[in-house]
Amino acid sequence: MPKLSKTQQNKYRPVLLNILRQLGVKLERLEDSVLLGASDSGPDDGEDSSAEGYSRDFQLGLIENEEDILKSTNEALTRIENSEFGACLECEELIPPRRLEVVPYAAYCIGCQSLFEKGELEID
Repeated sequence: MPKLSKTQQNKYRPVLLNILRQLGVKLERLEDSVLLGASDSGPDDGEDSSAEGYSRDFQLGLIENEEDILKSTNEALTRIENSEFGACLECEELIPPRRLEVVPYAAYCIGCQSLFEKGELEID
């Protein structure tokens, strides 16, 4: 299985740690916003209520997305610790450095990720 050198892998550690810091702040703000919105809701007043419901659902979706990135980032840091970072978890080929520059927590190469998104590959 091809893999990045330890030096190449370690250059992504500070990038991933920075993502974790930023996500922590974002998640805290989003959660506060959702909680504030929930406490502000009063009696059901039709249109306003449905708009608030949509906004709350949207914010909850953002929180879920950020939590997925948080999980992926933590998993990427674990792969660095285990000297496995940079190899696709499916086909075990090297993830192109350009992909890692854009999505440093990527666990799959572009081909495997594309197959997964089309429903042609099942990823845990």
